[in-house]
Amino acid sequence: MNVEETREERAFREQLRGWLDSNIDPDLRLRPATFAERLEADRQMASEGLIAVTWPVEYGGRGTTPSLAAILDDERARAGIPAARSPSRLGVHLLGPTLMRHGSPEQQREFLPPILRAEQLWCQGFSEPDAGSDLANARCFAEHVGSHLVLRGTKIWTTQAMESDWCFALVRTTANATPKHRGLTFVLVSMAEPGIDIRPLVQLTGDAEFSQVFFDDVRVETANVVGEAGGGWTVAMTTLSSERTFAQLSRYRLYSDQLARIAQMIASDPAAIPDGWLSELGVLYADLTGIRNLSYKIASLATAGRAVDSLSSITKLWWSNTHQRLLDLGLRVATRFAVDEDEWYRLWLDSRAETIYAGSSEIQRNIIAERQLGLPR
Repeated sequence: MNVEETREERAFREQLRGWLDSNIDPDLRLRPATFAERLEADRQMASEGLIAVTWPVEYGGRGTTPSLAAILDDERARAGIPAARSPSRLGVHLLGPTLMRHGSPEQQREFLPPILRAEQLWCQGFSEPDAGSDLANARCFAEHVGSHLVLRGTKIWTTQAMESDWCFALVRTTANATPKHRGLTFVLVSMAEPGIDIRPLVQLTGDAEFSQVFFDDVRVETANVVGEAGGGWTVAMTTLSSERTFAQLSRYRLYSDQLARIAQMIASDPAAIPDGWLSELGVLYADLTGIRNLSYKIASLATAGRAVDSLSSITKLWWSNTHQRLLDLGLRVATRFAVDEDEWYRLWLDSRAETIYAGSSEIQRNIIAERQLGLPR
């Protein structure tokens, strides 16, 4: 792996940075952007062909390498609009690659163009109250009735459900399948269908990014089944693999900036800090450097057409745990120095979910143990 940028990569970064500096509100580097501001930024970038640069040209993308996508990820974070917070991300980074691999030509023609323009927003209907990390235990049931499926059940922790036009969901179409994952089907559901009830879930921060979604006899055309009925597990694994590998460098950029702020507070009065804080700072710096290098490795492997395998699980486990420890220190330092305490407290609260969403840490450890280390189940 060579971490030095090529001439093409340097030129892309310079051109991209110039465009972002000219078109994205510079205030977004200093404060969290609202949903409306993030969506507007997505649509501006979409008009320049910048939200799906790795999509193949035949699907409307640029067909660029993952290494250029990593640069885009990094520069977006620098501009205050990280891909990890992009309203279009669920369509662009999760559903788009899934439809390219498993979708029918009709589905690709219908859904990919509006996703590419950031006109059609999506949410992900995977988790359920009794089937979060145990995705194979999903119970939201879909019954075949003529040319339709009729959905009954609920999904929870559904990000941006209130703002979404469509939902891609994993539902059970065979009640007693053995093993359980064989009875699941991947479907595309319009959020405008009668029988859908969206109930926002208020977080510790007071925000409501997530919702619980109830399906009460919601009709879905069988044409909106992705892949084969009962074959949804394979389709969902493509989606989850995409979810755990995108936007790594934007996280590194964000976390590094936060660590730098912590270091500045400590440097303002080193005599006032308790024993151990400098050691914590050094360990966090080392962890972030490792996360950055592993992100480069993933981009390098993908660019070379090689499998990423369980590296996505290693990265997800590493960044979520590291960020929680970083904000633990940040909150203690901010409280000691009375600097932006409310902001750090809010960030600390928000980070508590990071070891749960996109696959809990326990699940990631199981994947690493079984697939990377070859340990028995």
